[in-house]
This record gives sequence, C-alpha cells and structure tokens, in this order.
Amino acid sequence: MCFVERDLGIHAFEYMAGLFTVIIGLAVVDLAISFHKLARHRRSVTWDPLALLAALYSLLLAITMWFKIWGIRDVPEIGHYFFYLTLCAEYFLLFLVAAASLPDDPNETCDLRSYYDGNRQYLWTLVVLFQISNAGHALYFFTHGLNATWTHIGLSFVIPTVVAMLLLATRVRKVHYLGLVILLGLLMFDRAFEAITMVTR
Repeated sequence: MCFVERDLGIHAFEYMAGLFTVIIGLAVVDLAISFHKLARHRRSVTWDPLALLAALYSLLLAITMWFKIWGIRDVPEIGHYFFYLTLCAEYFLLFLVAAASLPDDPNETCDLRSYYDGNRQYLWTLVVLFQISNAGHALYFFTHGLNATWTHIGLSFVIPTVVAMLLLATRVRKVHYLGLVILLGLLMFDRAFEAITMVTR
C-alpha cells in the first residue's frame, strides 16, 4: 500500500496534466481540420491574411500553453480540486479560442475576411477571458514561489491582455494586424525567456 501511494505521488502531476494535454490536442486538431477543409476548396475560398494570422496565433498559443504546463509541476495548489477547476476553465477557454479561429464547416465560397469580421467580437472576447485567467494564475504562481521578473510578467501576461482588449474594442483592420504581430512577438519572447532561464539555472 505504501508503495502504491508513493507511486501515485510521483505521477500525480502527470495524472492531473493529462486533461490539459487532451484539451490542447483537441484545439490543435480542430485548427488542423478546419484548415484542411479550407485547403480542399482553396481555389474558391477568399483567403484573408488577418484570419490566417489569428489562426496561427491560436495555434502557437495552444502549443505554448502545453510547454507551460511543466512549469507548474511543483506547485501544490494544482492538486486541490477547486483550484484545478480554475485551470480547467482556462484551458477550456483556450480550446474555444482555437475552435473560433477558423470556420468549422467552410463551404466552397467561403470568405475568410467576412468570417473574421463577423466573428471578431466572439473570438477576441474569448481571448480576453483567457488572457485574464492566464494572467491571474501567473500572478498567483509568481507570488507563491515561482520566480519571474516584473518585466517578464508585464510582457508575457499583462500586455497580451491589454492588446486583446484593444482588438476586441476596435474594428480597424490595421490595428488588428499590428495587434496580432505584437501578440505573436510576445509569445516568442515568452519562449525565449523560458529557454534562457532554463540554461542559466
């Protein structure tokens, strides 16, 4: 019995992180299927770089969150049921962001520009909710043992939330292009910061 309990303790994080991995996998698969359907009708689809940028951001955001799971492996709070539920809600929002990025059942005359413009408020509302949840969890973790600079917190969590709010509030496509470029750049910064941190530990 003691051996079983000890073994369960060793694998507790993997057990809890399994659901997050499944949700992220479903998000990536949803994006892949939607893009595949568009590619099949590529000659009649009206492509829009902005919609594709939003889909790319959703994809990289999902992949980034998969890498971030490992960073909270030693935080005891994730083993508490109600705290775990808040993380599940965050990853559920992440799936919805991915699912909303591209049309689920594009027809042969699909116009991605019209889709993005009509779907803008829904998509960016989901992103704002996700970013607020992500920033809230990050601030909690960083004030309960995980190391990070305030610069990292600002660039990786606060600024993305503000940019997402701005994109929700405006229809100007140039602002959306700029905002998505900033969000993609901040994702790359976050991964680069994590890589440098791991090397210097």
